[in-house]
Amino acid sequence: TRAIATQSRTIRLPVHITEKLNKIKKAQRKISQEKGRTPKIEDLAKELDMTAAQIREVLLRVPRSVSLEIKVGKEKDTELGDLLETESASPEETLMRESLQKDLHYLLSELTSREREVIQMRFGFGGEKPFSLAEIGRCLELSRERVRQIEAKALQKLRQPRRRNLIRDYLESLS
Repeated sequence: TRAIATQSRTIRLPVHITEKLNKIKKAQRKISQEKGRTPKIEDLAKELDMTAAQIREVLLRVPRSVSLEIKVGKEKDTELGDLLETESASPEETLMRESLQKDLHYLLSELTSREREVIQMRFGFGGEKPFSLAEIGRCLELSRERVRQIEAKALQKLRQPRRRNLIRDYLESLS
């Protein structure tokens, strides 16, 4: 029962509060059945041998759930969920990202396999962390200086106007 008390709610309550809350709910059901009405706080306090203040304190500690579909605003025409910011990308951002990845893939395909590998490792393409020149050198069994030279040559190719213009729009949309 302790595991249920600590893990059953979206918002975790201390075990002693959960236990008191369960006792209060049980007493509410009992009094409702006996008297045929919603019990008052004083009825619950008497039933549970607690003070009314203690009952109120426990009930106030329980967070109230609110539906995301509740209507808000003056005209009640907007749902609460519509006002919450989402972390998912907009369709425009998703399309832009996919298009950028496609164009970057095309640009990288114009490099030699060694240049492409160095650039991908150096800048962390594919969700990887960026590597230092020394780390790339160890992976590819090259000196740090040779990796730097390959990187410089690849970047020089990518900076050529015809290639640079391919991603200019993406860069401008970021600023």
